[in-house]
Amino acid sequence: MPAAIRQSMACVSGLVYHHGEFIEGHLELSEGGARFLKGPGDDALAEGIIIPKLVNCHTHLGDVFIPRPEGGSIREIVAPPDGLKHRMLRRVSEEEQVAAMHGAIARMRRSGLSHFIDFREGGLEGVKRLLNASIGTHVRPVIFGRPSTQAFDEAEVDSLLSVVDGIGVSGIAEWNRGELKELADMARRAGKPFSLHASESMREDIDAILDMRPAFLIHMIEATDSDLEVCASSQTPIVVCPTANSFFGIRAPVERMLEAGVKVCLGTDNAMLATPDILSEMRALRAMVQKDRLSNPALFRICLDNGRKTLNSILGLSAEVGEYGDFLVLDKPLDDPFGQVLEATEEDIHPVSFQKFDGEVR
Repeated sequence: MPAAIRQSMACVSGLVYHHGEFIEGHLELSEGGARFLKGPGDDALAEGIIIPKLVNCHTHLGDVFIPRPEGGSIREIVAPPDGLKHRMLRRVSEEEQVAAMHGAIARMRRSGLSHFIDFREGGLEGVKRLLNASIGTHVRPVIFGRPSTQAFDEAEVDSLLSVVDGIGVSGIAEWNRGELKELADMARRAGKPFSLHASESMREDIDAILDMRPAFLIHMIEATDSDLEVCASSQTPIVVCPTANSFFGIRAPVERMLEAGVKVCLGTDNAMLATPDILSEMRALRAMVQKDRLSNPALFRICLDNGRKTLNSILGLSAEVGEYGDFLVLDKPLDDPFGQVLEATEEDIHPVSFQKFDGEVR
């Protein structure tokens, strides 16, 4: 590119994150995305630590209107059909729930999220409410819907599959095994991924779980080493949710997952239990696992790379630094970038991170 033209290109400069390391460089910005170049940029719009916008790989945003309970078991609080969450979901008005979700998604944007994968309760009505809540937020909900009851209805599922990105259910324990298999098979025939919670409060049959051919699993708290090895060999990612798990006094065996070769992703789970902020959840994961078992580069691959790779198979969202047009510039010193990112909050995100660019400096 001629120098005169290059000088007119908008850019951000600093330390650019790329697959577990930070490289001195800059991103040239245009309407088509961002191009990574090594070395500092001229007349940068912003300088700092540059990372991709964040992906939250597991949320239940519909319960954000519910005050955080003082305590209770998984079954008492979140299990369908009669846990506290589901009783409250049956009572909430559309107006109250949509307003609460809209506010939560707006906060997610301010904390640097571009996408979140939501397991959407409530059938088609639940999907409609989340879509309405996301209007104007500039955050993309990746909606994994589910039938309105734990039963397979072909007509309902067909309608659901016409609007959702995938199917996400609570787990095999709440379903008739044959009907759940029909649901999973129908999703795949429609070209939509299927996912479910697994071995959250008790170990479940990994062969039965993987027979559903899930795109990824949630939790796997009670998984054995053999279960994790099977997930690794089948290339089935696992999403862990440290803050929500800690409410119930449980934790994901992240160390064993990594030793088995599992691709681990990060989510926040129920919004009534954990704020859907991945910067905060990164800190929770860092505090949970010792550095000798999970280095900072490995932690960042979980938090910054693996979620985008998972979405790449669903939406075609690239994890490559030269191809993402959605980025964050953190107004932080360039020394110890891993530590600086782990300390970052939404106040550290430079406003240029939320602008659109047409190739000209403005």
